[in-house]
Amino acid sequence: MNTCNYINSIALGKLLKKYNLTPKNKQQVILLAQRKTATWSALHRLARKLEFKQSVANQQHYQQQ
Repeated sequence: MNTCNYINSIALGKLLKKYNLTPKNKQQVILLAQRKTATWSALHRLARKLEFKQSVANQQHYQQQ
């Protein structure tokens, strides 16, 4: 299990639950959180960006069926 050295892990868990992300996208947010220069706004921005990309990909997938 990855532990976050610089970001509060309880708050990070709440952030990950707030957004509907795949495990791969959650891992990207966790990797960013482990950086020394990570900020909460950057984590939220990345999570929103990944969630949006995921929803667009899902919509395109359903339209092709």
